[in-house]
Amino acid sequence: MKRRRGFALLAGVWLMVAIAAVGLEVSWLARTRRLIVANALDQTRARAAATAGLEHARARLVGALAPARDDALADPWRWISGADSADLGVAQYAFGWRDDAAALDVNRADEPMLARLFQACGADAMEGTQAAQRIADWRDGDRLRRAHGMERDDYLALGARVLPPDAPVRAVAELDDVADLPVRAWACVRPLLEVGGAGLVNPNTAPAEVLAALPGFTTTTAHAVVQARQAGASVRSFPELLAALPPALRGDVGRRSADLQDLLVYQTGAVRVTSVARVPGSPVQVRAEALVRRNGGTVFVEWQEFR
Repeated sequence: MKRRRGFALLAGVWLMVAIAAVGLEVSWLARTRRLIVANALDQTRARAAATAGLEHARARLVGALAPARDDALADPWRWISGADSADLGVAQYAFGWRDDAAALDVNRADEPMLARLFQACGADAMEGTQAAQRIADWRDGDRLRRAHGMERDDYLALGARVLPPDAPVRAVAELDDVADLPVRAWACVRPLLEVGGAGLVNPNTAPAEVLAALPGFTTTTAHAVVQARQAGASVRSFPELLAALPPALRGDVGRRSADLQDLLVYQTGAVRVTSVARVPGSPVQVRAEALVRRNGGTVFVEWQEFR
């Protein structure tokens, strides 16, 4: 009889433990589902806010083309403020933009341009050549290794977690996985690269490092252009660009005129807009990017993406 009572008591205890465990499991599942739903809702709010930021920027760009703005008709997008923010209550966004032609498109820039960009950012000639060839091997569609490059087999031998896609770069961030880029120079080069652009450079807006990557340019030439710009010069053609340079610096640039005229643009015809949205009290953040172009008085979004 005592054994039966002891067994019944033990069974009751285990039953209570089992019920408690099931209760905890149900509670955990319910909490997890609530978090999933809450995060999904926050994600939707943040995406909508990021989209609103893009539209805010586009509206400002459209407004800059208004006929009344006679002071900026030559290049209306160069002079307007490219940053703002708004609080929508359930979400907040902040946007900014830059001239698309103020950076190099990594898929369009050739190896010498990439090498010169690294050198302008502090790499020596060998480091610049190696970095350029490794990026070229990363983005091209073959398995042929350049003299100082690396292909898929080399990354496998290193035990790399990410292998070259042998395809055009989809986001500059993926180049963080290219082997042995010079660290300090890469920190400088990274924000000067982009994807999805026209591959043109505007001497009125591009930083000195980007200008130094152009054929016929040196670091000295690039800084001369920037100094002329800071003094109020605005070039509208290749002859005006040459005229803005000291005579001693015009020779090399003039000799590469055929190459440069295919690479240069003198107005801000496309801007890259970035809109970042957050939901107060939530870890959720959405980043939206768009390329906005103008054609005469028409403004259109060429592409946009969310991350």
